Amino acid sequence: MIRPVKILYCKVFLLILTALAVFSTPAGAAAPPAARHLFQQGNEAYSRGEYKAAIGDYLRIAQQYGVSASLLYNLANSYAAAGRTGKAVVNDLRALRLDPGNEDIRAGLAQIRKDKGLYRQSRPLSERFADLLAPQQWTLAAGSALFLLGLAYLVSFFVDNTLRMVGRGVMFCCLGVLIVAVPAAVFQYRTWNDAVVTAADARLLISPFASAGSTGAIREGRLVRPVKSHGNFLLVADKNGRSGWLSKADLELISGQPSQAPHLHAVAPAPRLR
Repeated sequence: MIRPVKILYCKVFLLILTALAVFSTPAGAAAPPAARHLFQQGNEAYSRGEYKAAIGDYLRIAQQYGVSASLLYNLANSYAAAGRTGKAVVNDLRALRLDPGNEDIRAGLAQIRKDKGLYRQSRPLSERFADLLAPQQWTLAAGSALFLLGLAYLVSFFVDNTLRMVGRGVMFCCLGVLIVAVPAAVFQYRTWNDAVVTAADARLLISPFASAGSTGAIREGRLVRPVKSHGNFLLVADKNGRSGWLSKADLELISGQPSQAPHLHAVAPAPRLR
């Protein structure tokens, strides 16, 4: 009797994980013909090496219809090919927030960072695991697990011993999902307002004024975390512990994106500039 119950626990756990994976994946709406036309037009311009024209087409889609992971990915490819590292990095990061499991986007982002010397310190396994899903997906997973945990607990008062054991297995599985999902969601939301330096000549200032002295340059494409705002300046800190004031025009927030766009299919990118 014990062995079948254990097998049932495993089936329940897999069912929970499958359901969470399915329901936490956003469905893309069909793209209107005008958006598809602009997207194809941008792809063709990119293939001809007309990166400025491709960028213009992709931005028009973003402004008129919103964004999708594939649109942001192609936009990042175009910016990278045009030599605009910061814009490429920030749009790749935006694309990953919409499609965290996309290996093409991850590989592209890693390549441009390598090519431009934007080396990152080795990240803990917990942070890399948290990046597997978007923050809203981790939140949905945690909320669903909490609901099922409470439901299984209440039902256990009204069933016989055998079903009560099954209920305990469900509660155990839900508790495991909670232990994993809550810290991952907290980490993801903590980094939600991170930004990327997009200016080629950005310098960290000692105070929030254009005439202030500088503590040094900060490389385009570097990831920073805004701390506070003053007028047209943001106090930021990077992963190396440096901090200073940057003009808001010198960076872009990763969260600075329109709503989910109609579903569009990305095309294979040309090689990025090295």
